Amino acid sequence: MSDDRFDDPMDTGVPAGVSHETNQEASFVGQGEPALPVQGGDKDTALEVAKSHMARLEEKRDREVFDEIYDLTITEPAVDVEAIACNYDGNAFFIRARFIAKHCSALRADAYIALINYLKENTKDITHYMAFFNELEAELSRKEFKNKTVNFQIPIRDSKWIEEVGSTWTGALDGLQGEYKRHKDEGVKESTRRAMEDLFQHFISAGKVEDAIRLYSRGIRDYCTQLKHSINMWLNWIEVSICANDWSKLDSITSTAYRSLKDADDSEKSNQQQQRAETATYLVERDSGSAPSSLSNRQLIETALAKCLAAQTLLKLKNKKYTQVVETILQIKTECLQPKWYVTISDLGIYAMLCAMATMKRSNLKQTVGGNGTFRKLLESEPHFIELLNSYTSSRFGKCFEIMNSVKNRLLLDPFISKNVEELFSKIRQKCVVQYLQPYSTVKMETMCTALGATFPELQNSLLELIENKSVVLKIDQSAGIIRMVDETDEETTLRRVNETCDRTMLRARSLLWKSTMSAANIHSVSDKETRQKRKNQKDMRLERSIIDVDDGPSGGIPDDFHIGYDNSQHFLEDLGDI
Repeated sequence: MSDDRFDDPMDTGVPAGVSHETNQEASFVGQGEPALPVQGGDKDTALEVAKSHMARLEEKRDREVFDEIYDLTITEPAVDVEAIACNYDGNAFFIRARFIAKHCSALRADAYIALINYLKENTKDITHYMAFFNELEAELSRKEFKNKTVNFQIPIRDSKWIEEVGSTWTGALDGLQGEYKRHKDEGVKESTRRAMEDLFQHFISAGKVEDAIRLYSRGIRDYCTQLKHSINMWLNWIEVSICANDWSKLDSITSTAYRSLKDADDSEKSNQQQQRAETATYLVERDSGSAPSSLSNRQLIETALAKCLAAQTLLKLKNKKYTQVVETILQIKTECLQPKWYVTISDLGIYAMLCAMATMKRSNLKQTVGGNGTFRKLLESEPHFIELLNSYTSSRFGKCFEIMNSVKNRLLLDPFISKNVEELFSKIRQKCVVQYLQPYSTVKMETMCTALGATFPELQNSLLELIENKSVVLKIDQSAGIIRMVDETDEETTLRRVNETCDRTMLRARSLLWKSTMSAANIHSVSDKETRQKRKNQKDMRLERSIIDVDDGPSGGIPDDFHIGYDNSQHFLEDLGDI
């Protein structure tokens, strides 16, 4: 039976254009793109089908070479390729190293060499192996490369390895496809699931990401009979969607997976509470292997939730929902996140800090980020970014801009935040300029450039952006080099403030007149708390006088009405003293 705690994915159908392959398990790879279907005698219909097919091919190509159309060139070695290889593994390293090779001319040769060595040692991806070798040879033959040095040993193209791996992989593919079809015809779910998983990993090892996604879209969910199988399915689907840059698919998968994993987590918590409530006798008689299984399920669920939230972070970062990026990262249990995944703990800390600085007010930033132990833990290995945050919150904007310039190229070579760096840094700069201008009515641009560590044109551009966004109202005297802040308070607001000030002044004057009149009549009222307490004690003692009572008349003591009237007059004088 399938696990009811997991829902079906939102999109389990076969992608458009490949529906004719539904019953042809042997047509995953090796045949190129499917031929264009042409209906005889109808040229218009055939033309429309051809246009639709070409549009699908262009969309697939754009997903595969998404970073080639991104106009970015870094000329200095802002990162260490060896450190990238140590911090990331598998497809995570492949994505980052390929991005560096395409956009950093100083590290292009090193990145291609690292990719070639990785592919030969860990995969059977001969397609990318040959493509990267061609790129490396082209890079080494350039005239500009003669004066450069390579940090790795230049490899030699291994044609024998290419032939052996190609023939071995094709033979194994035929066997796995036959096994998958046989188990599917027999109707054994567990055997079919294992065959699909083996075939999926076989495609991934050769870099056939699209074929792996197509295989999973054929209903892998129907063959998952245990909780750990469903969790493994979600994680594989999330990772392969990130690798293929299929963000629309990733959006639907992460949303459905998160709901399903939360339901499974709640169910596991409920089961654990029931187990704790059992009697000691029952605990002795129960199966000894059930508790470790439950604990293992909890660990699997927490790891899957952490990866799911991290994938949602990348998706929201791509969609420029910066506030949601911070909120999502704060929900991640970083201790459950795989160390060498697509994003590390320090990556999440950097993303959250930059998004918070760009969107939050400084008071909220100090409370949410500066005083948050989770953020400090995320940025333990990034002292530059901790110093950047401290400089921003303490209004040391010159130091803040200096650190931003020093880490900019490194962030631009991060494939997941590269396209957001300019926008985030622009927002942070604008907030710094606004905060600098707040206390002043007139500022010299030369002084401001020195304080912010910016050039005159950069400051002018920042001010023009702020004026266009209506973030500030100011006038720039370019000839004198002076910025004048414009008071945008309207006349009605000013008149209301003047009236409120007049009312307070009149009330204060009346109070002074009352006190002066009472002082002229020898009526004094003291309103401090100590004197009030003494007067209260004296009032209580007045009723206890027994030795000499000067208030007693010939007929005895003075009636209580006199004391009541006296107390009322005292309260009246106290109220006057408070005015």
